Parts: sequence; structure tokens; C-alpha cells
Amino acid sequence: MAYNKDSDKRRFLFAIDLDGTLLADSSAGTMHEKTESAIKRAVEEGHIVSIITGRPWRSTKPVYERLNLNAIVGNYNGAHIHNPADPFFIPTISYLDLNEVLYILGDEKVKKEITNYAIEGPDWVQLMHRDPNLEKVFGFNQATKFRESINLEKIPLKPTGIVFDARPDTDVLELLTYLKRRYGDLGEFSSWSKGEGLSPVFDITSIGVDKGKVISLMMRYYNIDIEDTVVIGDSYNDLSMYEVGNVGVAPANAEPMIKKKSVVVMKQTNKEGAVGYFIDEFLDNPDKYIKKACEKKALERKNLKTVKADNFYNKDEK
Repeated sequence: MAYNKDSDKRRFLFAIDLDGTLLADSSAGTMHEKTESAIKRAVEEGHIVSIITGRPWRSTKPVYERLNLNAIVGNYNGAHIHNPADPFFIPTISYLDLNEVLYILGDEKVKKEITNYAIEGPDWVQLMHRDPNLEKVFGFNQATKFRESINLEKIPLKPTGIVFDARPDTDVLELLTYLKRRYGDLGEFSSWSKGEGLSPVFDITSIGVDKGKVISLMMRYYNIDIEDTVVIGDSYNDLSMYEVGNVGVAPANAEPMIKKKSVVVMKQTNKEGAVGYFIDEFLDNPDKYIKKACEKKALERKNLKTVKADNFYNKDEK
């Protein structure tokens, strides 16, 4: 499959995470004006800007519409791939086995860290108990079928994902590592932040689901060269994007693992418009960053180790 519009014009693919990256404030759904203007510029110039997020579509839609996006979206970290702007695009949905998920949630080590959880599909949600901080990000009450309790007798056997809130003092990397080692044959596990000062979120999706696979699909669909892909994220659930995309970018607030994988580390955080500053700079001089990315990857292949990212600076500060 391929997207032929303006096929003679060179276009770039920007794959961007939402929480902690594109959004300045997750709970309020706000973005920095620099980020908003740069993304709109990229879309107007004919480039592909895609949101790939752990969120469901219902809480992604307001951002998508505000930015005038028209590309494929990856929700639930890629368990739900669809194109809201193209009614002829056939969505891809990857389902979980409910019994296997309940087995994971029943693990004593995991249970100790969980404070709340939700089981959901594209149009339904069952939530353990109400939590305004969690609901601001996931918009549970906007689902077509919303239940404020977990009724195991009335849950579809094939949910798209499980989201659970952890304790504020949960060691995210330790729990994530445990889940992947203990239950890696049953699902994919990731974690991300729903906002500054708020407890971490974990999610479980079907085997084989990750954000990087959404980028692979889009490169073919839109006929984008691998070198012309840019990925921007901040947390553990974004790591697979950096394995697939070429120019990896990290805002200043990103996890150390993301910064290590990146070609450029921004001096700005998500709150300060990191995404916008980089997109504008990249569109003004794309070959500069594409060359850096290719050189970094070539060195890593040769030396079998990660090459340190460049620090970002504005051309106005030179």
C-alpha cells in the first residue's frame, strides 16, 4: 500500500508521542504555542505528522483536530492503528486475551504496586474506581460504554489494552523489567508519565504491539524513505520508535534511556516547546540532522555501542 499524493515532492515523517512530549500539560491537554505552530507548518508544507501514544483515540482526538492533522494515528501504543482523515483506511486492532491479563494482574508483586486499573476496548471501558487525574488523560467517561467498576462477568474476552496506575513511589524500571521477564510471552508492557508530579502509568497490550511498528507501516503507506523519518518521545514506551526511525530527538525532560538513543537532545522541555523548536529547525535544514543520524547509526554499527547525542541549540544563538 502507498500514499501517492505529491509523490514527487520530498516529504518527512514526524512520529510524535503525546504525554511528556507534544503536550505541555497532559492533564489539561495543552501544548506550547511553538509546538503548535511548527506542527501546523509541517502539515501545511505537506509532511506527515503522526501521533503515536498510549492513549485511546477519544483523548487523542482533540489534539489531532486542533493541529489539523490528517495522518495515521497509533493509539494504545500501536494496538489500534487508524486514519481518522481517511474513511477508506482499514484500521488494525490487536486484542489481548482477558484470562492471561487477569493472571498478570493477580501476581502478588504487581498487585502491591497497583492503585487503580482499567480494562478497555475501542468503544468500552471498565474502571476500578474514579480518579480525576487518570480520567483527564484517558477520558474514560467519554467511551460509548463506560462502567465505574470491574465486572468480570460482563467484560468482552478481547480487550485492546489494560492501563494501571502505580503508587507514586513505584520503581518504574524495576517493575517494567519484572513484567517483561516474567510475562513477556503474554503481552507487551510499557510505562509513561501522565503529568508532572503524578503517579506513573503502566499499560499492557498484545504481543508484537509497539510504536516502532506503526512507523514501519507509515513509511510504506506514505512512501517515505527511512532516512527521512523523525521520532520524538520521552519515556519507556517510546523506545521502539528509536529503533525504527532515523532522526531520534529527546526533549530535556526525557528519560535517560531516550536521550541515549537520540541524535539530538533538546535544551527545552515539553513545557518549553521542545517539539516545535526542533521541527522548525529541522525543516529549515533537514540534511544537517539526517546526516548526523546516519553518522551516529553507522558508528554504532561499527563500534557496537551507543554514540552520545548532540545538544541542541538555536541557530539564533550561534
